[in-house]
Formats: sequence, C-alpha cells, structure tokens
Amino acid sequence: MSGVPSTPANKPASKLDDLCLALGLISSSKTPKELFERLAKTLHELADHQPIALYRRLESGELRLTYCYPAASAIPSYRQLLTFRSLDELRTSNYHHYELKGQHGVWGYIGLPTAPPEDALQWVAVLIDIAAQRLHLLKAEHMAERQLGLKARRRLLSRDIKRLTSLADFLQHHGHGWCDIFQAKGIALVHKGELYHFGECPDRQPIFQQLGHLDATTTQDSTVELDGDCQGGLAAPLILASHHLGWLLIFRQQAMVAPADVASIAQFSFWLPIEASMVLELADDLAVAITALDVVHVNRQLRKTNQRLESLAHTDLLTRCWNRYYTESVIEELCASKAACAVLMFDIDDFKRINDTYGHPTGDDILREIPRLATQVLRSNDHLGRWGGEEFIVVIADATLEEGVYIAERLCRHIEQHPFSIPDAVTISAGLTTIRADESPRQLLERVDKGMYLAKTAGKNQVMIC
Repeated sequence: MSGVPSTPANKPASKLDDLCLALGLISSSKTPKELFERLAKTLHELADHQPIALYRRLESGELRLTYCYPAASAIPSYRQLLTFRSLDELRTSNYHHYELKGQHGVWGYIGLPTAPPEDALQWVAVLIDIAAQRLHLLKAEHMAERQLGLKARRRLLSRDIKRLTSLADFLQHHGHGWCDIFQAKGIALVHKGELYHFGECPDRQPIFQQLGHLDATTTQDSTVELDGDCQGGLAAPLILASHHLGWLLIFRQQAMVAPADVASIAQFSFWLPIEASMVLELADDLAVAITALDVVHVNRQLRKTNQRLESLAHTDLLTRCWNRYYTESVIEELCASKAACAVLMFDIDDFKRINDTYGHPTGDDILREIPRLATQVLRSNDHLGRWGGEEFIVVIADATLEEGVYIAERLCRHIEQHPFSIPDAVTISAGLTTIRADESPRQLLERVDKGMYLAKTAGKNQVMIC
C-alpha cells in the first residue's frame, strides 16, 4: 500500500482529518457498493466537485459503467462520462482517468473530466490504491462464501438427477438457492425451444430474440451479458461433448451499483468475471443433468413403446382381450405347472345368423361387447381371450370345478339378460373343465371344445362339464 502523502502547508487540518477519515472508511467498507460510494464521493471532493465515474473492464475490452457520483447532474461533462464504452474512447477524449487494479491486471477505470488539483494527486493515488486492495479482499471473501454455497448446491443437483423428472422440477427445487448465491431475482433454462423459469424473468419473446443472436457467436467457455428488456441477465451456454443443449440465464434486479436516473444513458455492468465463471460451472452441471433427463425420458418412451408392442402382440385388435397366440402360451404354462384352475370355452349362439341378418358391423359390436360383459362377472385374476371368430376362452385362476361352474353359469345368465342392439336375445354355449395331471394343452383344449359342442347340441345357452 502506498504511504500517506505529505500534507501541503495550505491544507487545513479539518481537511486532513476528513481525508484520513475517508481512508479509514474505504479500507473498512463491507461491500463493493459501499466501497465505490465512499471512493467516488471522496474523489469528487478532492477533484473540486467534478463528476466521478467508475467503469469495469470486461474481458472483451469493453467498459461498463459501475458507479457514478453524483447520481445526477446537468453539466455536459457528466453526461459524457456515462457514454464511454471502451478504453480507447476514454483515452482519446479529453477526460482524465486512473486504473483500478485487480488481482490479475486492471479491474477497471476511474474517469473524471479533468485532472485533480496538483496538491490532491498524491491523495487520489493513495485512495485508489487502498480501494483496489479493499475491493480485491471483499471479492475474495464474498466469492469464497458463494463458491462454497454453489459447491453444496452442485452436490445436491448431482444427487437429484435420478430423483427429479423434469427441468421444471429442477428449478422448483434449486431455483431459490441459485438465486441466493448469485444475488439474482430469477433464473431460466432454455432447452429444445422450451423456456423454464423460476422467480422474476423477462418475457419469452425478448429472451429468444437475444438468444437468437448468440448461438453463432458464443463458445463453451464464455458468457454474455444481455441488454434491452433482458438487461441484468447473464447467458451461459449449456454444452456437453461439444453439443449445444440450450442456455442458462440468470437475471439480476439491478447493476452492482446503478443510479436509476442515468440507466437510460449508460450501460451498466451487472456481473463480475468470477461470477461469470461460477455461472459457467453451474451451466456445466446443468448440461449433465439435462442429458441425464433426456436419457431417462428416452428410456421411459422406449419402455412405453415396448409395452405397447407387447400389448399389441398379446391383444386381439377387435375385442381388446387376449389373442389366440397369447392364450395358447398361457394354457401351455398352466399345463406345465399343474396349476389348479378351470378353463371355459364358449361361443356366441347363432352368430352367423346375426351377421347375415343385421350385418357384420353389428356382429362386430356384439363381439366387442362380450369382453366388457365378461369382466363384470370374472374376478380380477381371471383372464379372457378370443380363440377365433365368435369363440372365447376364459382361464379361471385358482378355482375348483365347482367354482368354475358357478362363474360359467353367471356369465351365461349375464349375457342372456343383457339388452344388445338387436331385438334377438344373444346367448352363449360353453364347455368347462379343469387341468388334469400329465395332460397336454392339446388334450385340454380338445376336451373343453367337446364340452362346448355338447352344450350346443343340448339346446344352447348352457354350460357342459367335460
């Protein structure tokens, strides 16, 4: 730190006391905003009440106004200070400027219309030197706390990848914590053309309008401060394995220090470089999380597709009950396992006459109605399959012959009493049997088919045991 400058003979003691007090206040500032306010106000006094502007130097070389004092002034030189966008503009103007050094090179610049009086130059240098050191310390302390918070949040994000099922869920669970860490009012994610947001964010249209200009220019290791309706926003690309997945957007309520009445003139800086690095770290984690979600979503869709294909392979398209192929496979398994169950085969009586009289569409309607009626009688563990044409098979699980007879008779009466769309009564004839030891599926089906034939020859609308 620079030594305390000598005091000119004509400098009043009260003025010296004020400067020493200012040095103490600057060196004890608790926040960057407080530091900039105290520094700018003191420089304003030393420079014969000239306006003072503080600019942050971006990685691109641009300047962003960070603070100005006083907050408003009608003099032309004041408004000119608010318009500088680069160091070249500041250097080529007639305005005076000082460097505000950071840990790695120049953090920013301090501008004023003319150089301070000769007797104040040493004090100005000391104030700026102390302010730069205090700013570095504040940034280090503050960023250490925030980086610890972000690290904890990143661990939580990694844990939740398997638990949360959508980007909306991620924002709902983590948005508040991220906003706290980045001192933001809102956070948004853009993925596959969809916008997900938490807190206060700009409307969809200005966000997508600005992002449309960034796709071709933004690389993996850079962020961009947004402007216009999105001012205060920082955009970080979501990239994994060179694949661009979308954007992470974090919006601040105001610039680090931004007088409201000059916001329309100057472009303020909302983000420090280390904050941008932290946002990129979060974007990297979110890119992994989004990819994991996409994989989970694809797997879920594949499972649904496989289930649908399996259902189609097992299901009769007209009646939506088991088809013959699947019914045969189930009966084969039951015979092999010697399971205690009854098997019922039935067909619709005089179905050819129904088709000939009322047409095949009416016949199809009756075929579709039969499974619905059967489910009203069968138990939850019983199963119905279409054997072919107007023939159906019921597997009555875990049932004795007596239990099978009871269910079969109920089914016959239920169908007989149902008012179908035709004036004629619709009835069924059924054969019933149970699985026997050392019996093949073919033998079982032949017996139950014989029972159905006997029911028809005996007058129809009945159940025959065989």
